[in-house]
Amino acid sequence: MMKFWKKIRSILKDFLYGMTAADMVQTVKKMEFNINAALMCVVIGDLMGILVFPPIYKYNLLVHWFPYIDVWKRQILREKDFLEKVH
Repeated sequence: MMKFWKKIRSILKDFLYGMTAADMVQTVKKMEFNINAALMCVVIGDLMGILVFPPIYKYNLLVHWFPYIDVWKRQILREKDFLEKVH
């Protein structure tokens, strides 16, 4: 009987989360990624042919962003649909 109520509670919790906070969390994650992508484009954009920042500063930040470089390059070079460009 307790298993049934735990399952009902879990379903209600997921339902309420989806109704209230899921869209906000998704929007914040998109905004965070866009801000990080713009900052990475300024700092290490020379990998893509965009030279904005002097090289001496990028070497200090490269240590922190090294794990994200491949993800960033894939996202920047990915072909986008019309609706993704608008939003």
